[in-house]
Amino acid sequence: MKRFKRAIMALIVLFAAVGVVSAMGDKDSGSATGAANEIKSATYTWVAGGMGGGWYTVAGGFARLVNEKEPRITIKVIPGGGVANPRQLDMGDADIAWGVGYVDKAAYNGLAPIYDKPYKNIASWAGTMAVDYYHFLAAKDEGVTTLEQFVDKIKKGGKVKVAAPMTGTSDFVMTSFVLEHYGVSYDMIKANGGSVIQAVYGDMPSLFKDRHVDYAFACLGYPGAIMTEMTMGRSAVLLALSNEAIDFCAKTYGTVARDSGLAKIPGGTYAGMPDAIQTLCHSTELLVSPSLPENVVYLLTKVLNENKDFLVQLGAGYRVFDPKTTAKTVQVPLHPGAAKYYKEAGVLP
Repeated sequence: MKRFKRAIMALIVLFAAVGVVSAMGDKDSGSATGAANEIKSATYTWVAGGMGGGWYTVAGGFARLVNEKEPRITIKVIPGGGVANPRQLDMGDADIAWGVGYVDKAAYNGLAPIYDKPYKNIASWAGTMAVDYYHFLAAKDEGVTTLEQFVDKIKKGGKVKVAAPMTGTSDFVMTSFVLEHYGVSYDMIKANGGSVIQAVYGDMPSLFKDRHVDYAFACLGYPGAIMTEMTMGRSAVLLALSNEAIDFCAKTYGTVARDSGLAKIPGGTYAGMPDAIQTLCHSTELLVSPSLPENVVYLLTKVLNENKDFLVQLGAGYRVFDPKTTAKTVQVPLHPGAAKYYKEAGVLP
C-alpha cells in the first residue's frame, strides 16, 4: 500500500512538473511573440541639409526628442541637400531624410532635368512641414507687377537683367520650369542681349542695389533677409503669379496647391508692398527608407505629430505643420508605419 501511495505521489509530482514546464514554454512563446513587435536598439542615419542650417538643426533637435521618448532609438544627423537626399535613401546610404515636396515627386517619377531615372525606393511620413516661397522681385522702375508682364517683355525682345539661383539647386530648376511654362527661358533672356547672373543668395542684394540687375529670383521663407535688404535699398515689387500658373505647377510638379491658402506672401512683409502677393511655394516633407521597420516609423510619426509645440520651438516656420492634414500632402507614398499611425489617429480612413 505504501509503495502504491509513493507511486501515486511520484506521478502527481511528475505531472505538476510537466505542467510547470509547459506553462513556462507558453510564457516564453508569448514573450517571443511580443519581442518580435518590440523596438530593437539601433542607430539610424538622418540626412538633412548643410551643417548648421535649418534642416540640420531641426533634425538634431527632433533626434534628441525621439531618444528621450525611446532610448533604444538613436538618430545620427549628417549633411545633405534637397536634390541629393532622395538618392541617398534609394541607395541605402540613409534611413531618414528631409525632402522638398516637388523634388521628391520628381525623384520618384524620374523627372528630367533633376533626375535621370526614377528613385522608387523612398517613402514619406509627414508632408507640409514648412513652406518656402518663390520671390520674383523686380525694381519698381521696370513698370511690371506680374510675372506675365515680365515674360511679355522678354517675348518682345526686351533686354532684362536677372539675378538667378545657382545651377544645380532646386530653386534654379523650378524658376526654369516656371519660365518654360510661359514659353521663355533664361537662355532667351541672354539671346535678347539681356543678362542672367547666377549668384548665391548672399550676393544678390549688392547686385540689385547697385543696379547690375533689375530682377532677382530666390526661394525663401518669409520674410527673407536678402529680400528685406533689397527692398529697403531700392524700390521694388514682388511679381504676382496667376491662378493658372499656380495650379499648373501644383498639378505638374507637386508645389503647394492654391486651395491650401498658403500660396501668398502677406501684405506688409516687405517695404512698399502693403497688399498680399500670390506666388509659387513648395513645401518640405519628411522621407524615410521603405525598409525601416514599421514600428520604428510608427514611433517617429507619433512623436512628431504629438509634439508640434516642440517643433515650433525649433523653427517658427513649422507653424504651418498640421497633424490633421500632413498625411494627405505628401508627394511620395506613405510608409506603412506612418499610415498605421494616421489611421489610428483618425486622419486617414
